[in-house]
Amino acid sequence: MRLFAILLLSLSLSGGLQAQSGFPAVGRPEDAGMSSERLQRIDQMVNEAVAKGEIPGAVVFISRGGKVVVHRAYGSRDAATKAPMRPDDIFRIASQSKAITSLAVMMLWEEGRFQLDDPVGRYLPEFSKPMVLKTFNPADSSWTAEPAKRPMTIRHLLTHTSGLDYAAIGSDQFKAIYAKAGVPSGIGNEGTTIGEKMRL
Repeated sequence: MRLFAILLLSLSLSGGLQAQSGFPAVGRPEDAGMSSERLQRIDQMVNEAVAKGEIPGAVVFISRGGKVVVHRAYGSRDAATKAPMRPDDIFRIASQSKAITSLAVMMLWEEGRFQLDDPVGRYLPEFSKPMVLKTFNPADSSWTAEPAKRPMTIRHLLTHTSGLDYAAIGSDQFKAIYAKAGVPSGIGNEGTTIGEKMRL
């Protein structure tokens, strides 16, 4: 199932990319150094997952060296209506964006653009003077904070050890603190940018 999850992560992006820029036509896998026979295992795996009800549908997109070798839709795009999935359907991938962002960050690290232990505040001024929660009063959501003992680093962000909490699904204290400050969860808030949310 790990391979399946990774496959769906990388392939579910195809809908959004297709809608924005289009793709070259699907070619022969062998022309890209891949095996048609082995790629058929993906058909079997995804069709089996749809048949078992593990997922309603999926879009598979695979390319190598700029050559598209697979771009197919499976199952349905709507569990209620059973409307068939389309190759250009767009997926909301939620926290799967973390893996994509982490990959992009590590590519920049390989290019020497930053060091893993650089403080986040060097790139995002809002995090240049980090504070940590000291006290919290559930009666009115008031709180106090004190300076952090060390800066938050890029390594902390990549390893999920930064201490940042979620606005809607985190601890009870921070859900209340964020709500009182008007900090949204990040889901369904198209009216604000990430930069604006950080400054709240």
